[in-house]
Amino acid sequence: MAEFKCLSWLVSCTYLICLCNCQDSIVSVIQRLDQFQEELLDNKDDMIRMEKRILNIIDVAKTSLRAELKENIRDQVREAMAEILQGESLQDMVKSQVVSEVRHLKQGYHQMKRHLRHVSRSLKDFQDETGEFHESVLKKADVWNRENSSDTCVRDKHRLEIELRKRDICVADLQKNIERFIVLNETCQSQISQLKTALAVPASTPAPVNVTSIPKSPVSTTSVTTPSPEEEKSRILIAPYWSKTQHQFRQINIHSNSLSVYQYHTMKQVTYVAYIAKTKKLLIGLAYPDKIVSSTLDTSHVAVLREGVGTYGMAVDEDRDIVFIATHQPGFSINRMSTQGKDFTAIIDLSKCGSHLRQITLDTRRKRIYGCNQGTLFTVTYDGQGLATLVTGCNMYAVTLDQTAGVLYYNTEKKLMKMTVSTNVSTEVTTLSAIPWNMRLYRGTIYFTCYSSPIVGAVDVTYNTVAHTLQSIPMKGATVLLMCLIP
Repeated sequence: MAEFKCLSWLVSCTYLICLCNCQDSIVSVIQRLDQFQEELLDNKDDMIRMEKRILNIIDVAKTSLRAELKENIRDQVREAMAEILQGESLQDMVKSQVVSEVRHLKQGYHQMKRHLRHVSRSLKDFQDETGEFHESVLKKADVWNRENSSDTCVRDKHRLEIELRKRDICVADLQKNIERFIVLNETCQSQISQLKTALAVPASTPAPVNVTSIPKSPVSTTSVTTPSPEEEKSRILIAPYWSKTQHQFRQINIHSNSLSVYQYHTMKQVTYVAYIAKTKKLLIGLAYPDKIVSSTLDTSHVAVLREGVGTYGMAVDEDRDIVFIATHQPGFSINRMSTQGKDFTAIIDLSKCGSHLRQITLDTRRKRIYGCNQGTLFTVTYDGQGLATLVTGCNMYAVTLDQTAGVLYYNTEKKLMKMTVSTNVSTEVTTLSAIPWNMRLYRGTIYFTCYSSPIVGAVDVTYNTVAHTLQSIPMKGATVLLMCLIP
């Protein structure tokens, strides 16, 4: 029995010792777990910092690689251009330019010859009439000398001599005009000879790297009898304005005044049409829903550039790749975007003007915008500064600019007006048969469409300011025709 009692006591002591050791082990394990968790958090922070450093290194590497790639591409492009601009290729380019200039000068020369013949015929007719007038005056003087008193005859002779002097002055002016045309003729002949000499340069002569453009002589820009193939492509594209019925676009050949169907677009609810010459693309404003779409010339595919934009006027600065848009949706303002429809930005809010903005035009040299909003003709810079009212009037819808001469053409009611932009002085050019809606200036002629009238008209602002109708194009449901010039 004594041995069993010692055994139980021994077992109890052993249990107590194991229990104490086990508790110490658990505490140690928990401490190690806490320490391990802290180490994990530290490692996580280190990994995050390492990731940021790696990303920074990647960004720096990308930037340096991109710059190196651009430099390599630039060098390769330069080498390719240098190869292209060597030898026969540059010679062909020079010949093409010279041939174009020669053709332009020949057209001006032939046109000048026609004007000279016209002036010569007018002078001959005037001289014949002057001779007959002299004879009739002398006969009347002889009769009056015989029949009337000497004092009456003296007075009549004096009056007739004054009239004869006026006639002589007119003859002298016509003679000066003929001399001026002769000088122009000699100038054109001289320039044509120089260009022919330039064309005769032998092919073996090394072509210079820098080619300067040949200066053009100031010849008239009206249409000629035999237009070149390039000129025959000049046309006016006609679209129906706000028509609920789909209509095929029409086109007018400017030089032959022939009307045909533009087969690539059938649209309705058109609000404006503009043209980008560099990319040969049309910009078309549509309503319901408001949007601006783009189409390559002579194709029917249409791409949406901007949605939610309603406009009655657009103008393109091709050199800067900017399209300016006079909008009524989302607000009365002038906006700008790229020709691809990107970077759409409002440059000035015109909601205080109180009316829809209509046609706008650009002075790309001075970076100014000119526009109408029915009651005023205004101007503002490209960045929305310097807003100024130039003229007030009624039903002012159309505006176009002769940038070379610095003359702005606009309408008030049916009157076609012009303003010198340097002085803001306006004068009347002529009165049209209806209120113009769109106007375009091309080679000294203003082409226009009218409000509530289906005509397309023209006014030669260089020689003859009498307006005439090119075509009448009625379209059912369209009260106005929109016009886009494709030079």
